[in-house]
Amino acid sequence: MSRRCKTAKASTEGCGDHLSALPDALLHHVLGFLEAGEAVRTYVLAWRWRHLWRPVPRLRVTDVEAFQSVEKLNGFVDNLFLLRDAGFALDECELDLRGLLRLDDALVDLWIWRVLACRVRILRVHLYTNLPTNQGEPLVKLADQPLLSQHLVRLELGGVYLEERFLDFSSCPALEGLKIADCVLSTDRISSPQSLKHLSIIGCQFLWRDIPTHIFAPSLITLQLRDCLSMIPVLERMPLLETASVNIFL
Repeated sequence: MSRRCKTAKASTEGCGDHLSALPDALLHHVLGFLEAGEAVRTYVLAWRWRHLWRPVPRLRVTDVEAFQSVEKLNGFVDNLFLLRDAGFALDECELDLRGLLRLDDALVDLWIWRVLACRVRILRVHLYTNLPTNQGEPLVKLADQPLLSQHLVRLELGGVYLEERFLDFSSCPALEGLKIADCVLSTDRISSPQSLKHLSIIGCQFLWRDIPTHIFAPSLITLQLRDCLSMIPVLERMPLLETASVNIFL
């Protein structure tokens, strides 16, 4: 073999696969920044990568154009949670499905409960950008039952229809931040655990039955109540409140 060929071969071998040389924990962290479909597809890179995506600490299902239909989306999400390593908790999960219409209420409920079962700390669910303008575009109505999680620290909900029992967050004792945007809130009361410090309700419509909606959040430090429709909700005692921004459309 000539000296030139030996030098080229040594140079190629020296480069190697530096990415695969990284420890698993670091690769899990990196994969968590990818959209879930992209993270799963890394299994084709090499034998070692076949299962690297399964314990990722973040799941992002956001590329709705890649699914083209609710049926394909449902199949992907089902397999995603079926094959994911349940021994690893989720730090964060984002389901941004804005652009897909006629989502099934029960499916969205199921996905949320599957995420909670992964001991997720941060959960973001965004289904619609704006409130529907006609009866042909109904919001997804989440099941009227409270969320149960000892691990959830931050929750963001967008473009869904929420009722009274769901809006009782007292069974989420670690919850510190809650953001609700572009939702219909059909309740007389929104209750939070003692842990809740930051609450944002933006672009929502309040529907109440007998009395205006009451907001119970005794440990709140910051409050945003902006661009909402109907009667101003009643704010119960908030002795720790430091910053508030309130703007309601009557």
